[in-house]
Amino acid sequence: MAYAAAVFTNSAIYIIVALGLAILTGYTGLFSLGHAAFMAVGAYVAAGLTYFLGWPLLPALLAGMVAAVLLSLVVGYPTLRAKLRSDYFAIATLGFGEALKVILENLNLTQGARGLPGIQKLTTPLNAAIFMVVTIWLCRNLLRSTYGRRLIAIGQDPVAAEMVGIRLLPYQMLSLAVSAAAAGLAGGLLAHYLTFIQPSIFGMDLSSLVTAGVVCGGMGSLTGPVVAMALFVVVPELFRSLALWRLVLYGVLLVAIMNLRPRGLFGNEELSLKNLPKLFVIAGLTVGLTVATSLYRGYGPVWGEALALLLAVPAGAATAFAIGLAGRGLTWLLAPVLPPLKAVGSRGLHSFVQAVERTLASGGSHLPRPASPAASSVAELSAASGATEPLLRIRGLKKHFGGVVAVDGIDLDVGTGEIVGLIGPNGSGKTTVFNLASGVYPVDSGSIVFEGLDLVRESPTSIVSRGISRTFQNIRLFSSMTALENVQTALHVAEGYGLLAAFVRWPWSVWRTEQNLRDLAMELLQVVGLDAYAPRVARTLPYGLQRKLEIARALALQPKLLLLDEPAAGMNPQEALELVELIRRIRARRGIAILLIEHHMDVVMNLCQRIAVLNFGKKIAEGAPDQIQRDPLVLQAYLGQETPRAANG
Repeated sequence: MAYAAAVFTNSAIYIIVALGLAILTGYTGLFSLGHAAFMAVGAYVAAGLTYFLGWPLLPALLAGMVAAVLLSLVVGYPTLRAKLRSDYFAIATLGFGEALKVILENLNLTQGARGLPGIQKLTTPLNAAIFMVVTIWLCRNLLRSTYGRRLIAIGQDPVAAEMVGIRLLPYQMLSLAVSAAAAGLAGGLLAHYLTFIQPSIFGMDLSSLVTAGVVCGGMGSLTGPVVAMALFVVVPELFRSLALWRLVLYGVLLVAIMNLRPRGLFGNEELSLKNLPKLFVIAGLTVGLTVATSLYRGYGPVWGEALALLLAVPAGAATAFAIGLAGRGLTWLLAPVLPPLKAVGSRGLHSFVQAVERTLASGGSHLPRPASPAASSVAELSAASGATEPLLRIRGLKKHFGGVVAVDGIDLDVGTGEIVGLIGPNGSGKTTVFNLASGVYPVDSGSIVFEGLDLVRESPTSIVSRGISRTFQNIRLFSSMTALENVQTALHVAEGYGLLAAFVRWPWSVWRTEQNLRDLAMELLQVVGLDAYAPRVARTLPYGLQRKLEIARALALQPKLLLLDEPAAGMNPQEALELVELIRRIRARRGIAILLIEHHMDVVMNLCQRIAVLNFGKKIAEGAPDQIQRDPLVLQAYLGQETPRAANG
């Protein structure tokens, strides 16, 4: 019994650190190879406080967490501020871990490589389980909040995240701090369970174990790392009698998981009624191995290894099969019962919150709902802004990539409420203009003035906040999010609660705010005709619907200027016609100016009031659609034919 309690306690401790690393690596996309260092900080700080100063366990653990967070900020800020790629961040954390290990081995206060013995055994299976459950709850709440959606967006596509106004550095630092806090907590618990710590415990082996748990469990899941870490602690213990061979079997387990489940045990899924049988299968295999090894150890010396093996293998297989079958049966029993119970529970909780609000007369203000300008507001906005001053004014814009001139001295105006087309052959510089206007690329020379403010030195998130949003030539949705969550992520500007409330999912702020965000997101999905697809994961949508979802996400930012980069690409004629009507409705109802890149000439000619044509980075023509259709330079650029005007210069 004591042995089983020890295995459980170790599993709980390693699950805590794996949950933190899942936030950092699995969701935010920052790969860490030195996470054991944060465990070491938490372990030494917490153990030192209880050992030397006699602190109680809980304050000591909190101090260890704070120390780990502060050190993570010192390590992470210069690395992340330099915008190094994820692999460089991994190397930085690896170097930090090894450096910290050397420091601890040569520090008199920690008694160097000899370690720190005599620590009180304050960690028990019960408090380890409580801390594990609380960590799961806090991580789950964070990921379901506006903060969590930003972290997931950064992990899936940093460029797209910036284009919806998410500042990368603060949220990457938040993710690192949460991860370090969990590691510090796990380190403190481990120190007070082992009662002895030394630097060699917190080496590369431990970091690799935790990283393997996150990768093999599923990079977009909390359930996966929990299950994987439990397996990685339990399975080696089952084969402890095999000495070094158990490490070989441990490696075989890793290879088997990565080959049979390339996206991890749970991928992007969490524990639900749908995948409950999967959990029972994994548990069945683990229990089956336990039964088989126990029988082999017990009867091997008596019956001989061959007979014991003949008994152990069928018994283990039968146990695994029975538990897997029990999982299917339980799922079948819960299927008609659990969804109604969840619905009743959710309604009950919301009713309780509303009752308390009424009792306290708190009420609280709801999120401000963005107003949608009426059709007449286009003319009103144009008049208010003044006909002589365009909303967007580009002058002398240039961009070089090495010896290639992508954009060469372009001038372009977009008026308030105007739809302007930007066309030209492939490689003419159209998307580069968008990337310069939205801050993706730095401008070599020229000016981009929006509402009187030069945007040349502005960051992408600052440009978004000024009122410019965009879609992409190659769709850049947050692929593992639902359609609803993609739009909600862009509505973060309307947030109504803080980080602490997000962690505890405070009903009187988080629930109400999240409901309002869902309502706003549903309205925008309805505008583009995707309200029926709200719960669908974005990557499972047809290509044309993904294009519309990108437009809905861009509208969630309440732009004054919308940059649409080939929105009709991949659409059939009927879908392209529907897109034309959609863009007209958006412009009429919201008064948004639109700059459109498109190769479908019927879309451009039907929509745009004015068209600019680029070729080899230069603007070769600008005018009304009928003028552009007859322009000889445009015909030459598209058809390659030499016209009299082109021939004469």
